[in-house]
Amino acid sequence: MSYAYGKKIKNGAMGIMDFALLRLGRLYPLIFIGSIMSILIGFLLWVRMPDLNSIFLNLFLLQGIGTNFGFIPAFWSIGVEFWVGLTLFYGILRYKAYFINFLIVLALLFFAYGGKDSLFFGIDVGAINSRIRSGLFGVGAGVIIYQIYFYFTHYKLDNLTKKSLTFMFYLLFVTMIMYIFGSKSIAVFKVKEIYALILASAMILLGALLKNQCKLFCAKWQSWLGDISYSVYVYHFLAIWIIRSMIDMNNNDMFNIVCGHLAVIAIVLIVSHYSSKYIEKPAYKWFRAKIGR
Repeated sequence: MSYAYGKKIKNGAMGIMDFALLRLGRLYPLIFIGSIMSILIGFLLWVRMPDLNSIFLNLFLLQGIGTNFGFIPAFWSIGVEFWVGLTLFYGILRYKAYFINFLIVLALLFFAYGGKDSLFFGIDVGAINSRIRSGLFGVGAGVIIYQIYFYFTHYKLDNLTKKSLTFMFYLLFVTMIMYIFGSKSIAVFKVKEIYALILASAMILLGALLKNQCKLFCAKWQSWLGDISYSVYVYHFLAIWIIRSMIDMNNNDMFNIVCGHLAVIAIVLIVSHYSSKYIEKPAYKWFRAKIGR
């Protein structure tokens, strides 16, 4: 979000209403389609049926804000992302100085991770639940990463610096792989989630600064995965519902488990590709044209 809207916000070319409308245009078409599909599939498979309260939460992007997730559990983060993003970017619009922005976001980060599994003691204050804290950390970290990235784009990196940063990038990548796939029973891998998020944030920053320097992460298929990522997030739980109705993945039959996972991945990638190409991107382009952006 910072990369897409940061310069316009900094130059005063985008107000809070423009930002809100663009985010709605980006998020809402797939939320609407995903909601309709989930109702139909849930009815046919008798998996999960929505109540009026859940439908209301989905329509107004309020799922995940309170205690109710809505009838589509995966959508909780979309509502949190929208409202947290709106709040943080309002702060940036209100206080435009770089240093003040940094302090505001940094303060939010410290407050955001007050959960019991973080560096700080777990305290919930009203609506500031663990999901809101996660949203504050994610969006706030994105703002900080972008501002650091924007600052360093004015400097031309020499070859030695690029090689050093590339080495650090791959070192972080290997560390992340060890964290994800390492045995949790080994003491060295008992890392708090917040540290993994900090490592991932550092990787994003280095990758942005190095651009095409890290050849391992510049393949076209990776760009394609990035393009369809929102569609993947919206449709993945529908594929899980469908495959679970066809394959028993709850027993210890490894063949069923592997086949089920492969089937879910295949369905999600195919549906997301065409959804991104014929629904998500055209809808956003049409919406931007309608509001003159």
